[in-house]
Amino acid sequence: MTAPAVRSSGYARDALLAAASRMAPLGVQLASAPFLLSHLSPGGFAAWTLTMTTINLFLSADLGVVGIMQRYHGIAIGRGDSALGGRVTATVLTVLGALLVVLAVAGPWISDAILHVVDLPAESADDAGLLFRHAGALAALQLTALALSSYLAAHSRFLAVAAASIIARAVLAGGIVVAVVSGTGLRGLLLAAYADAVVAVLVTAFLCRKHLVREVRGLARAAELSELWAYSWRNQASAFGFIAQRELDVLMAGILLPTAAWVSVSAVAPLAAAASLAPAVLLTPLFTRLSVRAGESLPAAAAEAEVAERAWRSLLLPFGALVVVILPFAAAAWLGPAVDDVVPLTALLSAGFVLSLAGLVRAMAARAVGSPGLETRAYAVLVTVKVVVGTALVLLFGVYGLAAATIVAGASFLVSITRATRKRQIMGRTPPPSARLTAGTALLALACGSAAAAVHNLVDGRLAQLVLLVVIAVAGALGAFLLYRSSVQPREA
Repeated sequence: MTAPAVRSSGYARDALLAAASRMAPLGVQLASAPFLLSHLSPGGFAAWTLTMTTINLFLSADLGVVGIMQRYHGIAIGRGDSALGGRVTATVLTVLGALLVVLAVAGPWISDAILHVVDLPAESADDAGLLFRHAGALAALQLTALALSSYLAAHSRFLAVAAASIIARAVLAGGIVVAVVSGTGLRGLLLAAYADAVVAVLVTAFLCRKHLVREVRGLARAAELSELWAYSWRNQASAFGFIAQRELDVLMAGILLPTAAWVSVSAVAPLAAAASLAPAVLLTPLFTRLSVRAGESLPAAAAEAEVAERAWRSLLLPFGALVVVILPFAAAAWLGPAVDDVVPLTALLSAGFVLSLAGLVRAMAARAVGSPGLETRAYAVLVTVKVVVGTALVLLFGVYGLAAATIVAGASFLVSITRATRKRQIMGRTPPPSARLTAGTALLALACGSAAAAVHNLVDGRLAQLVLLVVIAVAGALGAFLLYRSSVQPREA
């Protein structure tokens, strides 16, 4: 009997629901950016952005316990062993409870460390310190919600995952509005962040109530703990690498650049990362499928990964081209004149982020078959290249050098993960995109890029620009989809 998690039907629906759940937090952050820019001081906005960045970094510092939820519940499904799933959940929740206590106690040290590294205006330092003290506790609560969401994802309950995320993010959005309107500033934003985290935990716990009550009975056994630990710390490092590639620009800007340039990067980098890395969430159901396949047969998992990568790269080529030529002008219209150098910074950052996406199916296959260390090493290469090359280019070219380093780092990740998975024989060589797809993508990018530039230069009014750019993006997306379908249909035949 074929496991429900690996049926082909409904994959597109599950992918879109996974996308909605993952993009909801970034959507709130990006939608609130112009609102906060106009109501907070530059130092206050930078402090809030850095707090969100710190939380995202802590979300990866969980010893990999969240990452193992989806894989090992998928393994349990493939083996038909629900008791294994119960032991995994109990172990993960125990670790996260201990992590919450540690991070809450360490809050003052975390705050002091951040304030010693970054240079904030004096009028924002006290409230910023308060935010930083609670960043660890907020991250631990969000990790608990993510762990329970991973259980739901492993059982292909992506509608429940999306509902939980959207409900919690709606609370956060409302809290941000109340904080700004009431004039409570950063302290009000802290309360909004807590409301978001607590609601996320309560909703996901309710959705997992049958599993928590009926199947969670005891911790993992000694042999299972050894396997879980060997997998989890490597998976943790990989998760840190994925978050780091999104957040390094903001952190490095805070250390290496003056306040004006830091504000620009703080506003532009999250937007570029969110739009450019958005397709990554479409692979969430694939990881469930590969994990279940790995529970049945490793060669079956590898074969399915190779098929998935061919389709993934055919989709990624037109998507990446459209992002690079349209997003910079949309970002300029969205963020407004308060932020400098939006167009070139967004173009450089988005190109680097999209380049790293090309290796994600291989990274996911390595995790699913139990070799997350390959992905870990690839992200270590990315981070090292970003820090070393980025520092050198900042000294030579300033903020543009930092953005350009993202392209070099993305290429290094792709080369590293491709070589590692081929050497381990996890996946073979993937043929390049067809000449038809490449030529069609070039023409599509030229047409959409020219139209977007014309709107940016000739149309007055930010709202009018945004509306027209959305129309161009929709038309480009339709063209990209037609190109993608024309490239994969012959292979399907």
